Amino acid sequence: METNQLLINYYKKEEVKKAKQRRQEGCTLKEIIRLANKEYISIEEIKQALGIDEDEIEEHQEVEQEEHKVDEYDEIVEDNIENNEQENNVKVVMIAEEKLEDYPNQPFKLYSDDKKREMIESIKINGIMQPLIVRPIGENKYQILAGHNRRNCAKEIGLTELPCIIKENLTDDEAKIYLIDTNLCTRDNISPMERARAYRIKYDTYKKRNIKTSVLEEVRKDNYGMAKAAMIKEEKSSNGTIQRYLRLTYLIPELQSAIDKGKIKINTGEKISFLSKEEQHYIAELLEENIKISDSIAKRIKQKSEKCKIEDIYNNLSKEEIKDIINKKDEYMQEAIKITFYKNEIEKYFENRKTESQIKQYIFEKLEKDRTS
Repeated sequence: METNQLLINYYKKEEVKKAKQRRQEGCTLKEIIRLANKEYISIEEIKQALGIDEDEIEEHQEVEQEEHKVDEYDEIVEDNIENNEQENNVKVVMIAEEKLEDYPNQPFKLYSDDKKREMIESIKINGIMQPLIVRPIGENKYQILAGHNRRNCAKEIGLTELPCIIKENLTDDEAKIYLIDTNLCTRDNISPMERARAYRIKYDTYKKRNIKTSVLEEVRKDNYGMAKAAMIKEEKSSNGTIQRYLRLTYLIPELQSAIDKGKIKINTGEKISFLSKEEQHYIAELLEENIKISDSIAKRIKQKSEKCKIEDIYNNLSKEEIKDIINKKDEYMQEAIKITFYKNEIEKYFENRKTESQIKQYIFEKLEKDRTS
């Protein structure tokens, strides 16, 4: 597909989005047509995109004649709309593929299999509809912040130039945050470990406290519509959820892979992450033996490991000890008996023993004494 056609396709898509947005905001057909950039979209294409037939056009024209009498105020409002449109316009330029460089060590994997084939077919038919976002990094070189998959698929089918939006004056840390937030907000099916590594990068970067621009706002503006719902969801992630993902980065590679394959749940992985590397390797070996580890089992292993380290921090559970905890899961599933006592009924029998554990221990001591006497 020719370079000019790629740009025309992109701008036409943007004009369609703007037309639909203006209609939702209550603009008349006449206003929508006037504000559209006719260089990239025709009046007929606007009508088709909005699903407007000839009868509806006549109705619009009658309403406009009666209700939309232009006065000084209307002219001011319309000027403001045009000014806002100019401010929101983003310049797209074509950049040679060999001038683009991938962002190093970014946490998101490239598409493969069906997802990759689907993107390749889409590019063959429509071209690259969503431009890559890049930043200049040297003499005629640009680093990709968003669009690694688009570049990879385009390269495979032989495209030599790609549409790009250039982000100027981003520091290294700001570029890092821009890359992370854009991918978190626009990608589908992010794996648990991709998300965990992304959160780790954000966390470590924000700790430096040297990000001067509101990168989140830039991401929102540059990905408006496509990213809006995902951005809201991302912003509402609880601190507990984020901390849980951060803990996954302390897992050894074998267990991180098990998380992505669904062999271990995220909550389970969080508990295992507190174990030593040696203990984690034992668990990885047990998983290879098709032994399943539930969240409750992981909790017991963690508790046993912590007790083991009270005497010596270098003490580790052995593989057999971990296996023994897993095999004895039925012992922890015994039926509990609950008996309710009211405070005024029992306090006179327990002297200074006030807590539940103290009272429970005292009862067992008395019962044991009666049993052996």
